[in-house]
Amino acid sequence: MKTIVLTGGGTGGHVIPALALLPQLKKHFEKILFIGSGGIEKRLAEEAGLPFFSVRCVKLDRQNVLGNVKIPFLLAQGVSDCMKIYEKEGPDVIFSKGGYVSLPACFAAKRKGVPVVCHESDYTMGLANKIASRFAAKTLTSFPATPGGVCTGNPVRSEIYGGSRDRALKKYLLRPDKKTVLICGGSQGADAINKTVYEALPELTEKYNVLHVAGKCGDFSVKNTDSYRQIEFANDFPDLLAAADIVVGRAGANTLFESASVGKPILCVPLPKGISRGDQLLNAEEFKKNGYADVLPQEDLFAESLLYKIETTLKMKPPVLDSAKTCENIVREILSVIK
Repeated sequence: MKTIVLTGGGTGGHVIPALALLPQLKKHFEKILFIGSGGIEKRLAEEAGLPFFSVRCVKLDRQNVLGNVKIPFLLAQGVSDCMKIYEKEGPDVIFSKGGYVSLPACFAAKRKGVPVVCHESDYTMGLANKIASRFAAKTLTSFPATPGGVCTGNPVRSEIYGGSRDRALKKYLLRPDKKTVLICGGSQGADAINKTVYEALPELTEKYNVLHVAGKCGDFSVKNTDSYRQIEFANDFPDLLAAADIVVGRAGANTLFESASVGKPILCVPLPKGISRGDQLLNAEEFKKNGYADVLPQEDLFAESLLYKIETTLKMKPPVLDSAKTCENIVREILSVIK
């Protein structure tokens, strides 16, 4: 009876790809568990029907160096939490999608001699995956140019291919005679994008439907109309994607790979370096180079530039990214490290 522990979180981008593996994982593992904190990973894992174990986690604070003094102590507590879970559940392998919440599970696995497989979605490795990859049995990457791992691509949910445009337009009461712009800033939202969208809304809705996934930083006093609908979080993203003629958002790997897998042109507004480690800039440039996307730097983001770039990106005819075998290939790599 094989058991696998999935770990990762902090944002949906660390969780959704892991959950995309479930149909393939269920063919080989009788028990699938999720370890994380009490963040978005808890909600998403439980919605997927997985037993969830919450452990103590700590995030590196790049702005407050002195605040990081507590990291070794809290990390040790999180490792202890995981060790207790492993004693009871007896996992055969740990699959880590990164994010600070994954480190206790990975360090505990090292202590117990349980193999770890890391997967990095972005063009460059995040800190947690950099650390865990030093002792991981295998490190997998989404981009061929990412060093230090086996390139498998990024897991894409099978339901992405089954979305319905009609269902989305009916649910959100939008006009079927207009092209639809899907704007999303990731699970946390994107304040800079949101503010520009609100400013450009009269011109945008004159020509297009706008489906706006605004996140927690959205201004929900802005009224919905028959050409504009704002929501905080999308539980029906496959339908939104099916309705979209263009996707506008950050350049998180999950949104990029899912949008490209159904052939949608993408306008990326990547998080600037300094706010992030610069991974989204590299993700966006790689997708642009391969014909899937165009890029609008945040420093050039204004109502006028957004309107212009949406119009020009809509004229693109991007290739469809072949992601059909990605989940199967990743699970094969996971199975290869089990003794």
